[in-house]
Amino acid sequence: MIVALVTLKSIAPDLLNIQLTAYLLGFFLFLILSRISLAYWWQLSSHMYWALNLILLALLIWGRATRGIVAWVELPFGLRFQPSQLAIPITALFLSSRFKRQYQTAQEKTLSWSETVKILAIIFLPALLINLQPDFGTAIIYLIALLVFLFFNRLGWQKITVFLSLIVISITAAWFFVLADYQKSRLTSFLLFISPERSLSSDFRQESSAAYNARQSVIAVGAGQLWGQGLGRGTQSHLKFLPERQTDFIFASFVEEWGFLGSLLILGLYFALLSFLLYLIYFEENRGKKLYILTIFTMFLTQILINIGMNLALLPITGITLPFLSYGGSSILALFFSLALVQSILLEGEKTPSSIFQ
Repeated sequence: MIVALVTLKSIAPDLLNIQLTAYLLGFFLFLILSRISLAYWWQLSSHMYWALNLILLALLIWGRATRGIVAWVELPFGLRFQPSQLAIPITALFLSSRFKRQYQTAQEKTLSWSETVKILAIIFLPALLINLQPDFGTAIIYLIALLVFLFFNRLGWQKITVFLSLIVISITAAWFFVLADYQKSRLTSFLLFISPERSLSSDFRQESSAAYNARQSVIAVGAGQLWGQGLGRGTQSHLKFLPERQTDFIFASFVEEWGFLGSLLILGLYFALLSFLLYLIYFEENRGKKLYILTIFTMFLTQILINIGMNLALLPITGITLPFLSYGGSSILALFFSLALVQSILLEGEKTPSSIFQ
């Protein structure tokens, strides 16, 4: 948290107070909500799930677009909140409550077709509403994280074959009928950017905005070298060559000022968090709790890999933020909420550490 605030103060000091407030509020909510039994959260999960979908639907009807996306609920005092950030923990909570009732022992059974269809319907409803905003990046992270509930249960080869076929068909249909032109441009620009025929010295006068963003991100990362240029001295971020330097490209901004050694610090912290979540998954015996933690682990892992990958021009630009480092109050609060439920599971266990921060 301190590293994130120091970096934000350097590259976007006018946003520091808002981010600090989000951290403090998130940590306060974490302490309060983690004391509530998960059994109580499970009782509320269906109401929370349907309330989330109603809010997402209401945004599509009455919401106001910001930069082409209808994703924020307007709050008093000029504040805004993005409900889609809560889609993963709330949907995971709802689904895990179903598995809590069905699979409380180590013995598993193959999911029936009816149960598989119900799970898919529960997963895809928020994904559809989020994608209609349109927020394709958030929808992708959501789907990857929530599909844990299918791939970590016994489906049987017949269902797996059908499911993989549907994925191929969906990807094809999305390219022709769902993805907007700018989203297609990001993918094609990425393929051109990594093409062996092109290099950083190539003529970029005809370059698309997506390719330009990737190029500036790579330049920023390379400029950091071993020790970094120092706080307040990152040219790519401070001269605003690097777009969305406080959100999507926060990692490139960070590495430019902190260098390769600084990036090892961030990666080490993420590794510690992911390792701890894996440890909890391994020792948790209740299937519902195990699947919830696994979903949160997948969410963190996917966001980290995709964001850092696109900052290094290894993946297409998707507008996905870096957990706890990127600017965004909604994201911070949603992450603290997700971990508060993990902490609630910890407090109920007898063989697990007493705090998620240990």
